[in-house]
Amino acid sequence: MKPPGTFVEVGGRSLHMLVEGSGPPVVLVGGLAGNWFDWDAVAALLARACTVVRFDRPGFGLSPASDEPPTVRGEADRIGAVLDAVGVPAPVTVVGHSMGGWYAEGFARTHPGRAAALVLLDTSIPARHPVALPRRWRLGVSTGLARGASACGLQRLAGPWVRLATHGAPDEAAVDWIRQTFTDPDYLRSALIENAAYPDLGVELEQLRPLGPLPPTLVVAADSGRSRRWVRAQRRLADRLGAGFESLRPARHNMMADRPASVAALIASMTV
Repeated sequence: MKPPGTFVEVGGRSLHMLVEGSGPPVVLVGGLAGNWFDWDAVAALLARACTVVRFDRPGFGLSPASDEPPTVRGEADRIGAVLDAVGVPAPVTVVGHSMGGWYAEGFARTHPGRAAALVLLDTSIPARHPVALPRRWRLGVSTGLARGASACGLQRLAGPWVRLATHGAPDEAAVDWIRQTFTDPDYLRSALIENAAYPDLGVELEQLRPLGPLPPTLVVAADSGRSRRWVRAQRRLADRLGAGFESLRPARHNMMADRPASVAALIASMTV
């Protein structure tokens, strides 16, 4: 299969990305272990009036893996480098889903003037008391678990089903890419390493938050009707950031799959 999009060198590393449409620029930043195809429906709608940039971080989608765990500042710099590589110098609307919201906010805070607006889709919220388990232990255990699951065949059996449970049935065009991605040992290892880095990323984001100010910002909560506490937490985050707030109901965490038209409309409302 010929991959959609293209590969570019960013910081000495090959990254897979797609640029679609024309108009005000929007960059889409996936959450934990997010892939380019997670945004297919939203990107197709946005590309009618916007230039849409989406990319795979190292180890996800079609981008080669890295042995380095992520940092908020490092991923923020990667967003900027991706925009440079594809020739988008103008300020962009940066959209982050879940943990990708930390990277998107980090970009807005550490690259002042490059973010015209910020949209946080059901973004992660740093824990008040991060896990005390040493970082090297968390990363070591994650690497070992990934190797074991791949070696025994568990990943090959369960990977595509996990994606189906979290995102629903994919478009036919994405089925083969999903199967390839979710059965790739590098993908599982990268996902578990990013998850292991989660407490450190939350601490780092809090350290970056005094930087700013943020551009116009919108926090969007997924309201499944089951967790009012989570929606309230998202609203409190919006208040803390001085952001607008919207909730989508019904919607699961991966709202790009549940409510692509609504998500695209909210993002479009923030573009300039």
